[in-house]
Amino acid sequence: MDTDRIPDGWYEESDPEFIDRKYDPRPVTVFRHVDHGATLVAMPSEPNTEHTETDTYRLAVAREETSNFGDVEPFAEVHGDDEALAAAGTFTRAYNAEGGGDAGIEAGKRAVADERERNSE
Repeated sequence: MDTDRIPDGWYEESDPEFIDRKYDPRPVTVFRHVDHGATLVAMPSEPNTEHTETDTYRLAVAREETSNFGDVEPFAEVHGDDEALAAAGTFTRAYNAEGGGDAGIEAGKRAVADERERNSE
């Protein structure tokens, strides 16, 4: 992972134990905020089966540190792992600029939506 994409205050959780890659080798990336505990996840949107779109990734966020994907709020879908990581960088920079908390999460979601809209034009 290119750590230049993620600003200070965030870290990538390396090889989280709660992610089982036995049946699905596609990457799931978890970012956590050092001080605020926010959790950002970039994960495949669909199961890894031959009849699904396997290159669509979902970004989801939780206001506190969590290892339960049921606790995260999905807010964007993008095409491919690289685009998901770029969107994670956009989210984390906007979160930091807003000072974290609920306002930071909303700013991050808006920034990702705005960037996706600009890229689709």
